[in-house]
Amino acid sequence: MNMICALCGTPLTSTDMLVGKNKLADGGYLCAGCFNKAITVNRDLINTLDQFYFAEINGMLLKSKIDASQNPGGFQYGNTNSYEYDAPTRLDEIKDQIVALNVRLSVLANEEVNEVDKVLDKDERLIAIAECIDMSSSREGILFSTQKRVVFMDKKFLGGVVKNEFTHQNIISVDQAENLLYSVLRINTRGAAADFKLHNKSDGRAFCTIVNGQINEPAKPTYQQPAQPQSFYQNTQTSTPQNTSSSPKESAEAIFEQLEKLGKLRQMGVLSEEEFSSQKAKLLERL
Repeated sequence: MNMICALCGTPLTSTDMLVGKNKLADGGYLCAGCFNKAITVNRDLINTLDQFYFAEINGMLLKSKIDASQNPGGFQYGNTNSYEYDAPTRLDEIKDQIVALNVRLSVLANEEVNEVDKVLDKDERLIAIAECIDMSSSREGILFSTQKRVVFMDKKFLGGVVKNEFTHQNIISVDQAENLLYSVLRINTRGAAADFKLHNKSDGRAFCTIVNGQINEPAKPTYQQPAQPQSFYQNTQTSTPQNTSSSPKESAEAIFEQLEKLGKLRQMGVLSEEEFSSQKAKLLERL
């Protein structure tokens, strides 16, 4: 059995699996220690853990940390149990940022997420993240952006990471083409272009809006064909024809979804009020 805890990333043991009720809704498992932390926060999770996703459990623990910081005596549940929380680590902060972005990553991305703190500088914050495949190397990992750069990262089987990064200063634009089940994100740099197949197609729209906003280029409502081989489109086409109108209008639902993400970035302090207003105006023009 080669499985790890969805929360702390430690390998699961046969003893952990004896808990019997430690499976999450997205297929991940909690070790006995993390399971005990979860049920200390919410006793009902003893019988209902399999109805919750990793992000939801992580959010419960985050809320309890905030409550504990406001109550030096520790978090109390039902006036019978108490749990003392350690000071949050850099990795805890990064996981909290992922929760704030309202992103659902599968258990397969946990190994990469647990290495992100070793890649980011102290002043960097996550503003977008998704699971993907690097189409040039066929490596599967995560693609994330900070206020400085976009990074693809894959955890090696025997330790260490493979990463490819693009500074915002070197990025010309970010485009995406949607398939029925996924989207392909293209990062156009001053030297070349890099393509990534994102498992969740809505992640492509979010990346375009956020990263293009960071590099002071307008987010593009549709995919514009760069000077690249036609095979890129052959990899992403389906039986459903793509909208190639020169100035199409996007659905209100898609625009409001991107506005919501911009609002969260403003609340996190990633975007200033002026930057938020500018990007909001651009999105409203596309309605």
